[in-house]
Amino acid sequence: MNDQIKKGALLKRGLGRGLGALLPEVAAVDKGQLRHCRLDLIEPDDKQPRKRFVDDNLAELADSIREHGVLQPLLVRPGERPGHFILIAGERRWRAAARAGLNEVPVIVMALDENRGLQVSLIENLQREDLNPLEEAQGYSRLAQEFALTHAEIARLLGKSRAAVSNVLRLLNLPARALDCLADETLSMGHGRALLALPEGELQNRALDETLAKKLSVRELERLVRKLKNKDEKENASGKNPENVQLQEKVRCQDQAHVSRLQNDYAVATRIRRLGGGRGRLEFEFKSEAELKRLLALLSAGRSAVAAESG
Repeated sequence: MNDQIKKGALLKRGLGRGLGALLPEVAAVDKGQLRHCRLDLIEPDDKQPRKRFVDDNLAELADSIREHGVLQPLLVRPGERPGHFILIAGERRWRAAARAGLNEVPVIVMALDENRGLQVSLIENLQREDLNPLEEAQGYSRLAQEFALTHAEIARLLGKSRAAVSNVLRLLNLPARALDCLADETLSMGHGRALLALPEGELQNRALDETLAKKLSVRELERLVRKLKNKDEKENASGKNPENVQLQEKVRCQDQAHVSRLQNDYAVATRIRRLGGGRGRLEFEFKSEAELKRLLALLSAGRSAVAAESG
């Protein structure tokens, strides 16, 4: 009787925030689909988006599991070896259960292929509240690049606004040193967004150096950014026609709008670099051959559409 009650409680808890809506077949799981599985037959997915597990947090979860057991089943899919399983959701619980000395954990086995399993794993992790800003941005980027999702589609899956998703993805345009600081949480997402208000290069690096040296808050960094921008604009405007300065600002705003639209249309990091004299560079960033082929196909389709309209 106690086992039945415990099993019912597990099913009632289901898969946590969002996954029930993402996988209706999981939300409607019956008791026959819930089982217990030995820990040594479960292995994490090497493509799992979450790589950082804080030791203190795992210790706290292990203490809770030792006292109450695993209250939310892990989501797994069949592995390549018979009788083995690959984690889709719940690696933190799996690690903590091992630390707590458990031999087995409750699981729900789903008939998902590797591609679908990775998508669910990404979304499950992105719905957590303890991701650092870089993990969140990289997760959004993987959804966009590996599953060809637009910013609006990602927002709908995660219950966020499209603007919020786009703002997080923009963090990936920061220099590598700033990204490292986001990863170790020396900088917050607010710091990252403030730095993006400055052009790439010297000004951005100067603001980053001062922020780290003085441990500036987000508000303090925003004030510094305004100060640096005003100083830079005054230096650029000295001896120049004010109309030219206004034109430069208009071009900069237009470039930002173009970049935002291209990133949304093609789901890849995009940059416009002005070289002077009306010349410049439009750059797309790809991270795999598959992504390059997808981008080329999209660009080719766009060219064909333009040619058809011209004809």
